[in-house]
Amino acid sequence: MKRTVSLLLAASIIFGSLLASGCADGDGTAAPETTEAETTAPVETAAETEPAVDTDLERAETVFDAFIKYYYNKGKFRNADFWDNAEIFETVIDAYEVTRDEKYLNYIKEIAEATLKQYGKKWTWNEYNDDIMWLCIAFLRAYFLTGEDDYLRYAKINFDPVWERAYSEDLGGGLWWRTDNKSKNSCVCGPGAIAACLLGKATGNEEYYEKAKLVLDWQIATLYEIGLGKVYDAIDIKGNINKWSSTYNQGTFIGACMLYYEYSGDESYLTKAKKAAEFAMRFMYNYGVMNNETEGGDLIGFKGILTRWISRYAVMVENKEVFDWLRRNADAAWKNRNSKNLIWTAWGTKTSEKYSQYDVFGMSTAVALMFNLMLERQLPEKAE
Repeated sequence: MKRTVSLLLAASIIFGSLLASGCADGDGTAAPETTEAETTAPVETAAETEPAVDTDLERAETVFDAFIKYYYNKGKFRNADFWDNAEIFETVIDAYEVTRDEKYLNYIKEIAEATLKQYGKKWTWNEYNDDIMWLCIAFLRAYFLTGEDDYLRYAKINFDPVWERAYSEDLGGGLWWRTDNKSKNSCVCGPGAIAACLLGKATGNEEYYEKAKLVLDWQIATLYEIGLGKVYDAIDIKGNINKWSSTYNQGTFIGACMLYYEYSGDESYLTKAKKAAEFAMRFMYNYGVMNNETEGGDLIGFKGILTRWISRYAVMVENKEVFDWLRRNADAAWKNRNSKNLIWTAWGTKTSEKYSQYDVFGMSTAVALMFNLMLERQLPEKAE
């Protein structure tokens, strides 16, 4: 994951002695601790072209179709790099998982084929361990939905060697972010634990769950504030901890905890997932609209990850409050779409008609939001 968060660069100088590397910056500069959402008031003006939309599904399909029209061609997303592609691939998987519409299945197959053609079947040439974990997750989720054995095989033959090179007992455990072994980061530990749980489920091999527990327990002990639910960013080789938090790390921590709980039945992991969800909603955004993470090549795609895992957590524990918050965000994002039905990642701010200024990754987050909101339908009618 190449980090180019220019907005945070100046502030990160303050933390220059804190970390040699961090998941928010590809050149090894740690991102500062900034958890407050931007305060730009939501623009209430509807898109200039106002289609008749009466359901969540129609909204989701509308923004998906617009995104595909302007940012997709024959299995590839415009200007998306390795991990951008993996995450946008997951957004398409979200769409199929929620709707079971064959058109999304066709996209999954086309994207998988194009991804393998572009990056090959073995991805260990990529120095970023988190990138590879993300593509493993995407192929595993695709496997569960399609039954395509090759998808499972590609995930396994890449997860195994990356685990071997990334895990060590240095700093007490955890996964190295990159092959230079300078820091251990939540951005790889969360996805690594998720991928391990999914592999355990897919293969029936409980050793994968043991790996998930190993890295998750280390993350809890090292990069998690138990009383608050805040997930820290990273620890460098000298033991310095960067306490910056992001939607990405809150989301993957929630996902890892709920998946391991699903396997083990250990309620303590579900409690930690609850705390992490509450921290994101309450302390990062005051239950308001997510209108930040707008700069650089990576931050702009983070919040789609949070919507994916916090919505699945909410279904698991029947928590309607989470969906009320997601709906508040979806309503704001929908109102602030442009006339082409494209939505930038600042959901409380009007999306410009000059869409070419926006990166594909940041334009994908609202698509993830709209489809993941639809998981609310799985709640019992009187869920609290």
